[in-house]
Amino acid sequence: MADNMISFGQTVQLLKDATHGAGETHAAIANNIANVNTPGFMRTDVSFKEALAAEQGKAADPDALALTVDQPNQIPIGGDLPPLPFAVTATVDHSEQMRVDGSNVDIDQEMAKLSMNSGYGATMHELLSNQYTRLRRAITETNN
Repeated sequence: MADNMISFGQTVQLLKDATHGAGETHAAIANNIANVNTPGFMRTDVSFKEALAAEQGKAADPDALALTVDQPNQIPIGGDLPPLPFAVTATVDHSEQMRVDGSNVDIDQEMAKLSMNSGYGATMHELLSNQYTRLRRAITETNN
């Protein structure tokens, strides 16, 4: 996050990133659907849920013995994993072609994925809207 941006907390940032990821996924699925009859077209997948998890970092397992490091070039093992910046990754699916024309787009699967992603995106958008409503109420609340 840039230094000049206002932070409304980790939850708001996570929901914004989830909404952005759902939008990128929607665009990739729509592109797959639009090219369903393009000979040789390879479908694209977008992976953002893993990026959301990586953005949160990972606490160390309290039952595991962590390797202590005392030099910057040593690799810590078993400790906390620091949060990573959110980054959506798109990959081309080179799996087997199902069709005679060399395309690997299955319209039924793409439509099902589009429906699931639309529901996910709408839910994240609604949760983000609720967070902003709470913040607005907290800011504008008057003491009587």
